[in-house]
Amino acid sequence: MTLDVVRCSMEELIRIGLVEVNDEIQFHFKKHKMIGQVGYGGHVINTVITRADGVVVNTLMTRIYPSLTAWSEACLREGLLEEHTRYASWKRVTHVKTQRTLQSLRSQAHVSTKMAQASRQDLFMEINRLQSLVAQLKKKNLTPRESAETTDALLMTPSVVEYFQRWATTSSFRG
Repeated sequence: MTLDVVRCSMEELIRIGLVEVNDEIQFHFKKHKMIGQVGYGGHVINTVITRADGVVVNTLMTRIYPSLTAWSEACLREGLLEEHTRYASWKRVTHVKTQRTLQSLRSQAHVSTKMAQASRQDLFMEINRLQSLVAQLKKKNLTPRESAETTDALLMTPSVVEYFQRWATTSSFRG
């Protein structure tokens, strides 16, 4: 199965492992917070809206939405009673576990699966994301790894060496 360069569904993000079933997604609109869960097939389930005044709205909790766009529009229209609102959900909805927008994950999917056919925009978005990640990793204090001398000493005892020599002659692996 291949990804279309223009479109990539939540189902595709699940299939390639960038998003998992039961992961939370969220977005904010006028100080209101909408949270949903990714369901099987990329559907959005278990919607909870927390209004700006702190009141929790569960009216959409039992509904299942077949797409991210359908979910975000329902949150705005039915959950918050907002009309005439255009909302670019892929650009604004965040995958909670990774703290990345779904558009960012979709661009990564395009680059990882389509490679040479990915759009320039997706390629540059992924390059910039990776550059930012490298900069963050450079700032981290790395703790040195413990010495493997003890492990090496245990593995090089005569009995262990003899065991692996016997295994090598009887194994079908013979690598």
